[in-house]
Amino acid sequence: MDRLADNSRRLGFFLDILVVIFSFYTAYHIFGSLRGNYPFSVAEPIYTKTLLFSSLAWMSSLVLFSEYPVRRLFGFKTELWVVLRVNALALLFFSLLAFVLKLGHFSRLFIGLFFLTSIIYMMGTRVLVSLYLARIRRAGWDARTRIVVGSGEAALRYIENVEKNPRFGLRVLGIVTDEVDLENLGSLFLGNTSTLESVLTANVVDGVVIALPANHPYLERVIKVCEMHGITTELILDGLSSKIASSEIVHGMGVSRLVLSGIPHSASGLILKRATDVALATVGLVVVSPVLLVIALAIKLDDGGPVFFAQNRVGLHKQSFKMFKFRSMVVDAEERKKALQAYNEMSGPVFKMKNDPRITRMGRFLRKTSLDELPQLFNVLKGDMSLVGPRPPLPSEVDDYDYVHLRRLSVKPGITCTWQISGRNEIDFEQWMSLDLAYIDNWTFFSDVVILFKTIPAIFKKHGAF
Repeated sequence: MDRLADNSRRLGFFLDILVVIFSFYTAYHIFGSLRGNYPFSVAEPIYTKTLLFSSLAWMSSLVLFSEYPVRRLFGFKTELWVVLRVNALALLFFSLLAFVLKLGHFSRLFIGLFFLTSIIYMMGTRVLVSLYLARIRRAGWDARTRIVVGSGEAALRYIENVEKNPRFGLRVLGIVTDEVDLENLGSLFLGNTSTLESVLTANVVDGVVIALPANHPYLERVIKVCEMHGITTELILDGLSSKIASSEIVHGMGVSRLVLSGIPHSASGLILKRATDVALATVGLVVVSPVLLVIALAIKLDDGGPVFFAQNRVGLHKQSFKMFKFRSMVVDAEERKKALQAYNEMSGPVFKMKNDPRITRMGRFLRKTSLDELPQLFNVLKGDMSLVGPRPPLPSEVDDYDYVHLRRLSVKPGITCTWQISGRNEIDFEQWMSLDLAYIDNWTFFSDVVILFKTIPAIFKKHGAF
């Protein structure tokens, strides 16, 4: 770690702490302006305690989950995700501290304002810092030099992107390759792989980018030479699509392994997602419990049959589980399904029928309003499902999947997802699958929040619900 990077980390952390303190004061005064009085007096001990412990909570979250300095290749969306994750976890830490230490009653409006202003200020400072760094990097300051080993398509694509984006502050010093074409490379050619050590000795280099095939005979030697010189080495995994997989080097069991995942999700993001699932499902069941009782009574009075319908569905990594719903069809619906296959209105292996004769009078209302899905909150608490995720398929549907559809099973199924808010049964099977895979590939905690909020108006509009 060089001195500049170390100082950048300290400065970034210091700025974020100042932002948190400033956010506290801003929220305090906004609250006073809105309510005509303040949540607590400056002279009260709780004022100092709140400021102290909130700062401690945010500091802990920043240390654990923030990135210092602002990474050169971070975009706006990535920075926003970092800020949202830091603040959400900090709010959780603060709530736990307040509960354990019995700090007293806090206004929910004040906490909400504090949380919101912290996100705005923290994101604002990151944008300003990024703009400033981009400006000085374009002028040649804060530059990082790279040597590229290899001259194939991946190497040339990397160099082209570096040249197109001076805001990243990267500069390619030259290319080391055994397959040299001096007419194409010109002054970029520094030597071949056998002379890499002398090239690194003769030049000031911040990092080496290796763009060699995995079966290249000198790949291991190139890595060792970089390691001996203490230079950061990046290995381009040519042919690995970032839309399909994320990668991570894991050391253990006496070997180093390259781990490829079909889902580009962070562990901390999934922990936050699960914590949110449990919290909202618990609150949801408490709030709608009277509604559940009314629906159960209405189903029983309608035809005297069972209230709930439990069906085998396929979840994460093809694990089977029982999914619960309020019964919306006649009791022998599964037995009568085969006779209705000719009337299927959905393409692919899924069965959907707008005027399905098996649906009961009460069931039609439940399906139109999606109230039949409420018991799946119990599935969320059990861990079989999430609030947001691809809808869980039937085993018979999975049997008829094309291999490209199986990646839907790489995440937990959900009660709602992009399909639910995009017309549901009005879109065909392939569009449905594409929406689910796009959700998986581009998942963030913030995208789940957006889908949850969009689900509410989608239910009332009833588009594609039958």
